[in-house]
Amino acid sequence: MIKKELQNKLNWLIGITLNINLLFFSNQAKAFIPNIYIPSQKLLTETSLGIGFSAAKYIQFGQTKEAISLAKLAISLNPKLAENWIILSQAQASNNLLKEALKSINKAKGINPNIAEIWFSQASIEMQMGKTEAAIKSINKNIRINKKNANSYFLLGNARLMQKEHRLAIKAFKTSVIIDPNLWQSTNNEALIYFELGEKEKAIQKWRKVLKIKADPEPKLALAIALYSMEASNKESIQLAKEALQENPNYFFEEFQAEQLWGDKLRQSGKNLFKNPKLKDVITTASANSNFTNEKDQ
Repeated sequence: MIKKELQNKLNWLIGITLNINLLFFSNQAKAFIPNIYIPSQKLLTETSLGIGFSAAKYIQFGQTKEAISLAKLAISLNPKLAENWIILSQAQASNNLLKEALKSINKAKGINPNIAEIWFSQASIEMQMGKTEAAIKSINKNIRINKKNANSYFLLGNARLMQKEHRLAIKAFKTSVIIDPNLWQSTNNEALIYFELGEKEKAIQKWRKVLKIKADPEPKLALAIALYSMEASNKESIQLAKEALQENPNYFFEEFQAEQLWGDKLRQSGKNLFKNPKLKDVITTASANSNFTNEKDQ
């Protein structure tokens, strides 16, 4: 939420904008407002920060189109504030406007290339574009500026995972967890690798650890699949699978699983679990409640 002072200034700016519009559309208004008050640069900068903050919040809430408009407004008030260009880039990337997002990041770099978030955002965009090696170079620049950001190592781990550089990915995920033990996504993705390497017991141990931090449907279903692959009569696996698919039906679909960086072995083992008749009802519901489709019946 914008601080009250910034909110008041934003409301004031909107009022000024409305008055300016009146001048354009009504000649008579000039008789009542002969001069337009131009706000100071300091006030414009503060207002720009507030609007940029609002744009970031809109991204958080998934309202990315609105975020683009707000970020552009913030930039129009203060084009020399690198943070607003970063926010615009993130909003554009969320709308899959990747080329535009890179242009915005380049604008931010032109202002101050030593902001760690610039390189993090660039790496995220490059990964979306499939430029994994470029993304690794960008995230390494980010880490050189800020070595204590757990999310940076998580992103690096994902890039290495995409390259199937499993040991390097594990190293990055472990570093991420050392910095922030509650970043469960790093431990979850570490478990994904162990499963692909055939180290199922270690993967199960990691997923159980994740569920103590966050009862998210992804580790629930991954754990269910791992347990079922070791013992088809495991009752816990069926219960976990039901819970996970009820919470997020997308995990039934291979396309979505692949987007979450699930490996071939985990996806194949998932197919075997989904054949269990005890999951028929929940799978039928999942299929009806998702936009994804599987190429073949599972």
